[in-house]
Amino acid sequence: MKGRNCGLILSCLFVSVFLVTGLCVNAEAKPILVGAPASYAAQPWSWSGMKGQQLATKQINDAGGVNVGGVKRPFKPELLDTRAEEAGVPVSEALLGIEKLILEKKVDVLCGGPTMSEASMAVLDLVAKYNIIHLISSGTWTPGWQKKVGSNLEKYRTSFKITSSVIYVIPEGADLLNSIKARRGYDTVYVLTQDNVISRKAAEIFSKLASKKGYKIVGKDVVPQGTTDYSPQLFQAKRKKAKILLVWTNDPTAVILMKQFADLKIPSLMVGFNPAATEEEIWNQVAATEEEIWNQVDGKCEYSIQPLGAASNSSSKIPGAAEFQAAYKKFCGKAPFGAASMSYIGMYVLKDAIERAGSLDTDALVDALVKTDYMSINGRVRFNPRNHWAKYSDDPNEGLVSNWFQWIKGKRITVWPRSVADGDIQLPPWMN
Repeated sequence: MKGRNCGLILSCLFVSVFLVTGLCVNAEAKPILVGAPASYAAQPWSWSGMKGQQLATKQINDAGGVNVGGVKRPFKPELLDTRAEEAGVPVSEALLGIEKLILEKKVDVLCGGPTMSEASMAVLDLVAKYNIIHLISSGTWTPGWQKKVGSNLEKYRTSFKITSSVIYVIPEGADLLNSIKARRGYDTVYVLTQDNVISRKAAEIFSKLASKKGYKIVGKDVVPQGTTDYSPQLFQAKRKKAKILLVWTNDPTAVILMKQFADLKIPSLMVGFNPAATEEEIWNQVAATEEEIWNQVDGKCEYSIQPLGAASNSSSKIPGAAEFQAAYKKFCGKAPFGAASMSYIGMYVLKDAIERAGSLDTDALVDALVKTDYMSINGRVRFNPRNHWAKYSDDPNEGLVSNWFQWIKGKRITVWPRSVADGDIQLPPWMN
């Protein structure tokens, strides 16, 4: 039944893309086919990116399309569920799907995922083989991507990435901790992570940076995937008098952690990555960064602080961000989260490059993308010429801005970096 439901939904999505992308353009103009691969059925992150991409496509097509050498042409995304983040699905399946997009669908460019880093790393060689532009706008937070591209830029010249990376998000989180320490005097951290590679590694780097900033690591715990009771670790953090509970998880059962943290009134600030989601059926899941989770967990996510990937998912400080948030909510019934705003601007970055290149020729597009200087709702988009990863900065006038938010009274309030913050960090009342 689950597979049948997912198939039905994906079929509906293909239809919706067709309906969305055929508006207000010359009916005789040949569409620009954009291959859009991501692990859509595995988790809400990619779903949010798909909707952001569709919204941008609709807006661009409604405004007349893309000027390709004097001819206005519409965008038409070709969705591909790579299934890369589903349990037991090999990376090779994602590669086969993307190869079909290139050879059978004859897409002009690729924009989206794969969301999973391992798949994105593997796709680099496939993209190089077929000499096609690939702009990653969803997922792929591994620093290995830009390292591989930079190691052989001539080979991987057609690959570009605007999404963030752990090498930026984690130091940014450490700066956030430093600001809490400076303002509140808190200097004790308890580290709680789950037993998977990305969570352990991220927590390890985070812990080292926190130590360098004067924090004392008073305890560490690694819990197995699927843990349903976090009370032993929470009580241990309380006994150790940790003022910061540093969490890095990659498991939907971590929603239990949020509930127990509030029920037990642990006197700490919970800071870190927690993609907790509710509901068993993946298409009904609600991620911990979605506004809907507030009601799902009876508000027990309040005061937790999490990264949101891109500033305009919650911040109103960058020009155009508030308008994007309103348009996104009207378009799909949800506030933006996950890959929403990055996938949205990905289509505008492509439009900008195609129009400056004046064609869809790969060499011309590579040259245009390298020279990109585009002000987006997430900040200024410029690519590092050494590895084709977009530059990030705390200043939206200098680069793309990631952000950290805190749950307050059912709303996601951006609290870091200060350049895009809409409010200050608040303490749980049981800490006062």
